[in-house]
Amino acid sequence: MGYENDFVSEKPVKVIVEGRTFLYKPITGGDENAWMKDLMEFDPESGTSKMSVEAFNKKVLCNIVQVPYDAETIKKITGLEKEWLDMNEEEKYSLLSKMKAGLFDKLMSSLKKHDEADQEALKNSQG
Repeated sequence: MGYENDFVSEKPVKVIVEGRTFLYKPITGGDENAWMKDLMEFDPESGTSKMSVEAFNKKVLCNIVQVPYDAETIKKITGLEKEWLDMNEEEKYSLLSKMKAGLFDKLMSSLKKHDEADQEALKNSQG
């Protein structure tokens, strides 16, 4: 048995939300480890660290490698004269965070489904 389902394909997947097509590179365990220093924040009330959901969502959104928006649309929304792939993390988040809340939630839910462990991988982890 090869346990191939335990691993993430590096090939971007097509995510369609309300007729809009995005290409998304699912996150790996290595991605999450590399992001930890940016994702954790100290909670002075509890004296513990916790993950910032906002920071995590930004990282997930920045793994989108193609959006259905052209340079003209991006300029109208952000004022930037750039294509998606030329934008940095903050610029990408600035664009996507301006989506209508319902569309943004659907996009995030669709992306997160691609990052969940599938049932076969879960069976493998249980021995």
